Amino acid sequence: MAEPSSSPTVHVYEPTDTGLPPLHRYLREIWGRRAFMWHLSRSELKAQHYDTVIGQAWIVLDPLLEAAVYYLLRTVVRPIGTDAERNALLAHLIMAVFFFGYTRASLMGGTKAILSNRNTVLNSSLPRLVFPLVAVIEAFLDFLPTFVVYMGLHVLLGQPITAALLWLPLILVLLTMFNLGLALLASTVTVFFRDASDILPYATRIWLYVSPVLFTVSEVPPNIAPYLKLNPMYWFLGSLELIFTGHGPTAKGLFMMTVFAVAVFGLGAFYFLRRERDLAVRL
Repeated sequence: MAEPSSSPTVHVYEPTDTGLPPLHRYLREIWGRRAFMWHLSRSELKAQHYDTVIGQAWIVLDPLLEAAVYYLLRTVVRPIGTDAERNALLAHLIMAVFFFGYTRASLMGGTKAILSNRNTVLNSSLPRLVFPLVAVIEAFLDFLPTFVVYMGLHVLLGQPITAALLWLPLILVLLTMFNLGLALLASTVTVFFRDASDILPYATRIWLYVSPVLFTVSEVPPNIAPYLKLNPMYWFLGSLELIFTGHGPTAKGLFMMTVFAVAVFGLGAFYFLRRERDLAVRL
């Protein structure tokens, strides 16, 4: 006679002084659901645009068209003389639009992470942090083809290929940590304040205009630079601008990227975990 199957383990999170769940157990549960997160992100991307050739092409064409509009705007307002200068500006615009788009997609995906998975949140016991993670995975998977296209354009536009590009993985890790912190904050705030999801698209547009996307760091007037340096994307895009032009990032740039990445991720994780048990009540 077959032995009865063992009942599933039930975890009870008792109140703590910090309001946080036991982190070791919580992280172990998230790691155990890595296959679920991967398949969920892939299925949601397929539902959005991966199931058609045009949809896949639009992942790259959309930011390329956006960069083309900004290029026309820049060259009309301030004509550029030499071909080398025009190529450098175009390469910068495409790079900045692609990388800023990764951050924007992570933030906007975070606004829907909990709300669009309402039924799963209400009827399952899995850690809710899984859903903002999936939003960032989706944004990263969308970013990868744009990065490959950019590297091809980087070469075609005659931009330098140097050892400075070896800094790119570190900057991507820091940017992804920063993006995850934004997604965690956005996913929590939009549950408690539903109007935030309507305001964020306008906020991200303003954020783009005050980031080194339409302009390079070297073009920033000295009297404005101290204010723009309060913007985390100033340091991320500024460092990317350096490595794609053949220079390594500055020590201050690396320090500031690390500070912003750790601070935003820590704040987002702390706020999300403290309010996680209230999410189902607010849905």
